[in-house]
Amino acid sequence: MSTANLRRHLHETRNRPAGINNRKDVKRDRLLLRVKRWIGGTLLAPACLVTAVTLSIMLWRAMTRMEFLKSEEFIFFSFGGLLWGGIYLAGIRPVTAYVLGHELSHYVTARLFGGRVFDWKVSAAGGYVETDKSNTWITLAPYLIPFYTLIIMVVFGLVGLALDMQAAHPVSIWHWTVNLRPTRFLYALVGLTWCFHATYTVKTVIAEQGDLKRNGEFFSMMLIFLFNAFLLIALFLAASPSPGLGFAEVARCWWSVLSGIVGWVVGLVW
Repeated sequence: MSTANLRRHLHETRNRPAGINNRKDVKRDRLLLRVKRWIGGTLLAPACLVTAVTLSIMLWRAMTRMEFLKSEEFIFFSFGGLLWGGIYLAGIRPVTAYVLGHELSHYVTARLFGGRVFDWKVSAAGGYVETDKSNTWITLAPYLIPFYTLIIMVVFGLVGLALDMQAAHPVSIWHWTVNLRPTRFLYALVGLTWCFHATYTVKTVIAEQGDLKRNGEFFSMMLIFLFNAFLLIALFLAASPSPGLGFAEVARCWWSVLSGIVGWVVGLVW
């Protein structure tokens, strides 16, 4: 929810007339919130548990096979993540950049759902997007999708149409010529931007942002975790040097974990 909408919501809450709880739109919103809580507890929470275990198993298997740790994708992704960690620990806080990506995520998603945007603002103190459309995907978009990572991947994808991204290209720097491979920059920038996204997503969730409260905090956190876990799995598959490892293998592992957990629960009950 934008800052302006949140202020308006609080103002309306304090000044709402008697009997407003009987309005159809209020009843509908409360029913929708209860449904989201039910979905979060019965569907998303178990899915998050299974996905987290699956991701842990995949990472453990990869780390016991040194070819993954030695892969170019893993090395440069880790370099990007460590670079962001150094920037953050040095006290550099690009808050305005995060707010810009946050509000643009609201903006773009609202437009994709056919909403009209009347006004939007970005500053280090916060930002907002005023639109006539609101749903779960619009309000949670900044937490589900790493905006800058997506931009990096689109840009490199377009560049890849005209340039061989795997080949080393000579670049002259003063009196030296350096062979640079574009994919290495891609992996490093993806690592940096995803860690940037993860850092501020965690900070925002801890701060109990209005976007999460509107959809139910538990439901929102489960959905955010699930989306980001699947994104990590996709990045893991892209970085894996094993040609046999794909989404089919991940699906089999996911189903195996689910079957194991269900069997364990059934054994406890019976």
